[in-house]
Amino acid sequence: MSLRFDTRVAAAATAQDPRLMRQEFSRVLHVPARADGLKRHRLRFREVLYFKLKGTLEREGLVLSPEDRRAVYKVLTVKAGEVGGWRRTGRKLVRAGDVPITLDLTKIVHSTQSALRMVQRGEELIERLPGVCSGEPVFKGTRVPVVHLIEQFRAGVPFPEIAEDYPQLDEKALRYAELCSHMGQAPGRPPGPLKIRRTATAS
Repeated sequence: MSLRFDTRVAAAATAQDPRLMRQEFSRVLHVPARADGLKRHRLRFREVLYFKLKGTLEREGLVLSPEDRRAVYKVLTVKAGEVGGWRRTGRKLVRAGDVPITLDLTKIVHSTQSALRMVQRGEELIERLPGVCSGEPVFKGTRVPVVHLIEQFRAGVPFPEIAEDYPQLDEKALRYAELCSHMGQAPGRPPGPLKIRRTATAS
């Protein structure tokens, strides 16, 4: 993938906090934020993959030191031979030393690609119609506001329970809402409250 992704999209695809991702860039990786003339990060696929790998290792109880994180980032994103004892061979990440480590990245690569495609294609699943929910984004062919599902996922409602409550939505729509629940608030003003307008009828 040669595309670049903003931090919110990358965070959704990797189940990471976008604020912590920005802190990782500035405080650990020392990568300045600069894209399109603005002070922001636009991540390449391998940078997204770094955060996916980092988050996966941490959930498994393996927290890398800042030095190791910088080395892994460079090995993944730059065509470097070996950095800090780490090297990449195809889709395997190898750490030399007294206790050698070999990580197979195949599954993480595939799941990250799939999640990014899901986020990118999410707009195809929603529509905005003036006469439906005051123009708020809803899933196509329904009156289900996207934000309702996002908030339920953020509140910790289990996926099967949400799927049962919304039988009119297919798995793609539900997965898209689940991914969006990991995104931070979009830049700009927060959305206003949902307004319900009563249509006048002829007497």
